Amino acid sequence: MNDQTTLSISPLDEHALDWPENAIPEKWVQALFNKMAFSYGVKFADQWKGIDPDGIKRHWARKLFVLTTAELTRGVERLDSRAWPPTLPEFLALCRPPVDPSVAFHEALEQGAKRERCDPDDPDVWSSPAVYWAWRKLGAYECAKHPYTVLRTRWESALAAELEREGIEPVPNAEPKAVALPAPGKGKLSPQRAQQLIGEFKLKTMADASNPGAGLGWARRIKARQKQGAQFSIYVIECADTVLGMRA
Repeated sequence: MNDQTTLSISPLDEHALDWPENAIPEKWVQALFNKMAFSYGVKFADQWKGIDPDGIKRHWARKLFVLTTAELTRGVERLDSRAWPPTLPEFLALCRPPVDPSVAFHEALEQGAKRERCDPDDPDVWSSPAVYWAWRKLGAYECAKHPYTVLRTRWESALAAELEREGIEPVPNAEPKAVALPAPGKGKLSPQRAQQLIGEFKLKTMADASNPGAGLGWARRIKARQKQGAQFSIYVIECADTVLGMRA
């Protein structure tokens, strides 16, 4: 093993204070270079012969900063299938292989649908954060509504923009959706509470029995808004139905 290989696996200088900003940690680069040195031996040493090893590590650290931890892990794992040590562009391709827009779009449809369902037993899994953020940018509704042929230009533009971003955010954890209110008649309202509420509304709406329309405005507004898609608690709907039924 020549001097270059020895340098590549030498201990870190713990006193170095000038490690570049916007770079992956020095120990990560050291671990990566250690792996390549032990895996490729003289091939790795000869590849960087005559080049400052510390400068190489700093350069790689800055360029690899755009990757997520998962992407870096993917690249390191794929080293085992290569007979020769990769250059920096080759290693970046191992970490973040080219994405086929069409494949990515259909992945977004499948994983996006899972995220919408938010089933803990069948979570969404994304090959790259870029696919997730492109899906978010176009919108779940748009992606599900239109075929790829219609969205192709917009999708490719959104995906390319995400792939080129530096320091792309990881895919956030899915948040459980709010439980929808039960349909009228299916809620669990105790008989005692129902009678109490209905009694209160009876007193309010029947205060002026001589006026057939007195006190019905609130109930009619609730029913009108319900038809438009608004949601109310089950007891409000039941009270409105009861009062309107008494005055019908």
